[in-house]
Amino acid sequence: MKTLISCLVFLFITHSALSCIWITGTKYNSEAVTTGGIYPANRLKHFENINLQSEGMKMEADLRGSTNFNDRSDYSVALLYLGRNKEAVELLKKLEREQPGQYFIAANLGTAYELSGNNEEALRWIKEGIHRNPDSHKGTEWLHARILEAKIAQEKDTDYFKGHSVLGFQAENIGDPITIDGQKFSPKEVADAIQYQLQERMQFVKPPDPVVASLLFDYAAIEAATKTLESAEGLLQMAVQYGYPSEKVQPLMNIYDKRIAWRKTKQYTTYVLIGAALIGLLVILYKRGIFVISSRDLKRPR
Repeated sequence: MKTLISCLVFLFITHSALSCIWITGTKYNSEAVTTGGIYPANRLKHFENINLQSEGMKMEADLRGSTNFNDRSDYSVALLYLGRNKEAVELLKKLEREQPGQYFIAANLGTAYELSGNNEEALRWIKEGIHRNPDSHKGTEWLHARILEAKIAQEKDTDYFKGHSVLGFQAENIGDPITIDGQKFSPKEVADAIQYQLQERMQFVKPPDPVVASLLFDYAAIEAATKTLESAEGLLQMAVQYGYPSEKVQPLMNIYDKRIAWRKTKQYTTYVLIGAALIGLLVILYKRGIFVISSRDLKRPR
């Protein structure tokens, strides 16, 4: 019995310490949910701070003058890191002529054209890359193509993102599956694709940027529907940072804040009741001599 009591006390006291390993958050219905890992917003912030210039300078110095095909392809990446986008385009076009059909040349050409401001050519080469290797970039290049299509639409209509998003689904009606361009994805597949594409994009693109803002807002909607409101709030804050209208974000934040507060109130109330019940049980056991505090208690008449 004493061992059981000790275990109960230990578990109650160390509950908060155990939560350091797992993230406890709030579902949309205000129920508590525990998930592993780090919130997506925190993971993405890491990629915002990567110093491409420093990496590009090192790569450029190491690969300069090489005649090896793969080295020259990598050299084009160094040029992109350094912002020498047009030079990268010309080098990659030359490599494509030398060895037509290489997937990584098509993918890098798509990125180089996009960074040069030629979204039409970027889309053509990203689609060619998907044709050459559909599973590349963990199968998320379909989203890169969607991003380019949205950027092209914005070129024709500067107000495009006021009424549209990159993914084109209704964020307030997230279901399982999510249908995009007639193709069905699970919420996890869409969230993973956004995470992967943003990790790459945020190394090059700094705020404000309507594409990144749109993806962050949709990512937040998926997190709110399938994971935690706390996770969604972090992504919404980043969406505003990248230019998403705060007047559209703040009402959602207010709803999430209220539900998070309600969940915490219920949680703390539960802890208090458990603590009170545990203390009451210990008092009863102490009076019956089953539970002792000091050696003096052993001498008490039973």
